[in-house]
Amino acid sequence: MTPFMVVLGLALVFEGAQCYEREVLVAHGSVAVLPCVDESSALSYPTAVYWSRMNGDVLKTVWRRGKNGLEFRPVREQPRANCPVPNFGKGDYSLHIAGTTIEDGGKYVCEVEGKTRMVKVIVLRVIRVSFSPAVVVEGSRTEAMCDVSPTTPFVRVTWKRNGHLISKTGFSNVSQRDAGIWTCQVSYKGVVGEANADLQVKGISIPQDDSSVLYAALGSSVSLPCLFTDGLIPNTVTWNRTESPRPLPASFEWSHGSVASATIQRVEDGDEGMYTCAGRMKGLKTEGIKVQRRMELVVTRVLSSSASSGNGPVTLTCHLSNSEHITSYEWLRVTYGTNDTQTVTSVQKTQSFRIQHVTEKHAGEWMCRYYGKQGVLGNVTYQFPIMGALKNEKSSPGNKTAMAMGLGFFFLVIFLVLFQMYRNYRRKKMVLLYPAMETIVHQTTTEREQRQRSKAKMTEPCVGDPKSVCV
Repeated sequence: MTPFMVVLGLALVFEGAQCYEREVLVAHGSVAVLPCVDESSALSYPTAVYWSRMNGDVLKTVWRRGKNGLEFRPVREQPRANCPVPNFGKGDYSLHIAGTTIEDGGKYVCEVEGKTRMVKVIVLRVIRVSFSPAVVVEGSRTEAMCDVSPTTPFVRVTWKRNGHLISKTGFSNVSQRDAGIWTCQVSYKGVVGEANADLQVKGISIPQDDSSVLYAALGSSVSLPCLFTDGLIPNTVTWNRTESPRPLPASFEWSHGSVASATIQRVEDGDEGMYTCAGRMKGLKTEGIKVQRRMELVVTRVLSSSASSGNGPVTLTCHLSNSEHITSYEWLRVTYGTNDTQTVTSVQKTQSFRIQHVTEKHAGEWMCRYYGKQGVLGNVTYQFPIMGALKNEKSSPGNKTAMAMGLGFFFLVIFLVLFQMYRNYRRKKMVLLYPAMETIVHQTTTEREQRQRSKAKMTEPCVGDPKSVCV
């Protein structure tokens, strides 16, 4: 008879002896707790606690506490198994194993001696998730594996990727969409356990696939992302326009290295279309493999149409070079207050917005917002000219007449004042330029007046003395 059976046989000899067997499933690398709890409270004051593990036909001590209170632990290696003594008062004699490895799986025996003798058998099964090969590159093959130790043919295995159930675990053409947290869930005898592993696919992490669509307004700048995975440095990086004979835009710039994103400083007409970022990786066993990513640039703008007379209605249309992914449009009025506070008001949910009568209140900024299945995709703004709005504003005939009369009277008063000021200025200027002439004119006038007075006295008739002679 094996030593394990001997232990169990001896345990059953004691009066009140109890033997239990329980399954425990834990993930590789986690902390395993092997339960050994006294439900009957018959072992309130245990004299000894023994934890052992079956290693083949040998029962090997893992942790023990003798009747004298001394604890025995292995000395050759750092102990990972521990039975917290403070929990003994609660009737809990569970064994804690830190950093569980796949080799820790097996059958464990818990023996507690007190008023009675309690024996429990716990089967620890460790779950581990791995990938083959360990380093996965875009376009290569990989397979996810779930190991359970000790194994049993009756376990039920379920796979999840990023929380979603999946049916297959092998892929012949790996992409970035396959990266993430892979979970193996194991069920056995009503007990469920699971383990996780992070699958990192070497290649271009952003964007994940060739379905990326970027939106940029005409005249603005836009960034085209191309980020390689951490620790991966591409040997060469190239950008080109896909399915188009046109060259890259004049303001197109990109960087070299793991971050190979490009920037168009100013989007112009004709920049829309498909762009490709490609790089050859180095530092891996598959050195020289080429990975690439395609993305589409959609150019947006606002088209304005009005009557030829300039006084008719105006229609603003939100135009995109490719509206395949657009589900709805919305026009918004943007106004600015004090401290540059911005107020956005929804006006109409349609692609085209028509203004029947343009007035001064329509001047300023208008915004067209476009939506897709995932929400807002982008905005494009339009500045309504203020002078145009004032020009097209229609005033009543009475207002025009009053305004004309007021302006005429105003200019008449200004003219008269300026004319009088000019005359005064000229008169003052003449006096200052000819002071001697002013004196001569004044003297001549005075002498003429004196002669006229003397002549008047000589022509008066003589009255009185006849002897007087009037000359």
